[in-house]
Amino acid sequence: MVSSKRVYPTPVAVIGSGLAGLLAATHVAQQQPVILLTKRRLRDSNTKYSQGGIAAVWSDEDSPAQHTEDTLEAGAGLCDRKAVEVLTENGKEAILKLIELGTNFDQDTQGRYLLGLEGAHSMPRILHAGGDATGAEIQRALMTQARQNPNIEIWEGAFVTEIVTKEGRVAGLRYHDEQTGEGFQEASQVILATGGAGQVYRYTSNPEMATGEGAVLAYLAGAELMDMEFFQFHPTALCLPNTPNFLISEAVRGEGAVLRNLEGEAFMENQHPLKDLAPRDIVARAITHEIFKRQDGQVFLDATGLDCDLETRFPTIFRTCLQHGIDIRKEGIPITPVAHYFMGGVSTDLWGRSSLPGLYACGEVARTGVHGSNRLASNSLLEGAVFALRVGDAVFEDQKQKPEIWERACSFSGEYPEGEGNHLSAEQFRNLMWENAGLIRTKENLQELLRQLAGIPYRFQEPFSAQNFELFAMKIMGKLIAEAALKREESRGGHYRLDFPLPRKEQCFSNTTHPCLSVAINRDFS
Repeated sequence: MVSSKRVYPTPVAVIGSGLAGLLAATHVAQQQPVILLTKRRLRDSNTKYSQGGIAAVWSDEDSPAQHTEDTLEAGAGLCDRKAVEVLTENGKEAILKLIELGTNFDQDTQGRYLLGLEGAHSMPRILHAGGDATGAEIQRALMTQARQNPNIEIWEGAFVTEIVTKEGRVAGLRYHDEQTGEGFQEASQVILATGGAGQVYRYTSNPEMATGEGAVLAYLAGAELMDMEFFQFHPTALCLPNTPNFLISEAVRGEGAVLRNLEGEAFMENQHPLKDLAPRDIVARAITHEIFKRQDGQVFLDATGLDCDLETRFPTIFRTCLQHGIDIRKEGIPITPVAHYFMGGVSTDLWGRSSLPGLYACGEVARTGVHGSNRLASNSLLEGAVFALRVGDAVFEDQKQKPEIWERACSFSGEYPEGEGNHLSAEQFRNLMWENAGLIRTKENLQELLRQLAGIPYRFQEPFSAQNFELFAMKIMGKLIAEAALKREESRGGHYRLDFPLPRKEQCFSNTTHPCLSVAINRDFS
């Protein structure tokens, strides 16, 4: 039965309640009503788990040009320079907006904002809050604003299952409300801010709600996706038996912590000029190599020599490790790389417009062109903030004149026979993804993964439950990641092929995945 208990005259609908969704909703609500839908509670998002901070040019010694070059270097040839410049030139303004909305970043005794240094940054430019609780503080401030805004209607427990289109444009949403069941909401403008997809992998720093259905909903509605092969694996997460992979922030290495193997060797010394602060893909693969070099291989992050008060600077990390019997002041932290951040997603322009008119995307679900093949540390929260504000501006502008329909826009209409993939459990699927499309990939492994995923349905036909729909979406995500990884016969950024271990100049482009096409459209950034 379809519920019709809520009726609104075509408001703007925002899906997701992290930084990007909350800030976009707050911005749009200055001028018109907004419905904010979140599949769980308002507080449930990737944002609140973000520890390290948010990067932006703040000091007089720094500049947008320097931040741009650092971002381009990390992105390994696939960043869109214009998008990066939008990010770095508007970064400070976006952070000032967060401060205006109530975010309290850490300051020294004279009221100056504290700036940290993280991997692959040439300058200290990372603002943080509560030491290592930056995301939680931003989430707190923005939730307070959203709850107090009379123009924002918050629908918790509203799980979006379809972006409905009509005549090539967004027309509304189908959703499942945990209280009233199936529902439909008319909306000619929808902002996707659903976050990432780390749960497609066995080992991840992402919370359990990060299942990637936002990108899948866009894909099935007819929007283009891009850079689906690029998943960033964070080098350092807590590695203990029967314990969740709690993230150990890059900021710990920024303060001077050193990676060591069982022999105590600081093995990053010979891996990269930046040593322990090298780009994440390089550090993650070096750690993996150390782990597999010996049967009992293990790697530790040694923070015992740091000058700062660890309990004050990293209170969340300090408490969590101590709960598991590790005093980071006296001993190394056992760590492992984990799936952390999805660089691919819904392809957008510089204002967050997707290829499907009426559909916008910001935050991790969007592929804006900022990150390229490997995200620079602490650029994620900044991207969410900068582009959330720009999406809001695009929504206002497009109400004056509707954007043209892209020639390639269409709804997904593929028919797939049922196969083995449809019967994989969540655990089986995540293990397959980690083993075959994780940190190290080969043609054979990717082909085996695609064989196992053959026949997955592209229409959800089971009785609704959040778990069933999330697994449905994750399997489609897995297939799209594997197909894109198989096409990219090189190693670049977060994508590493053991059979093609070096970058190839002729593959310095981004692959576009579209539901209407069997061949990728290449967008060249070389």
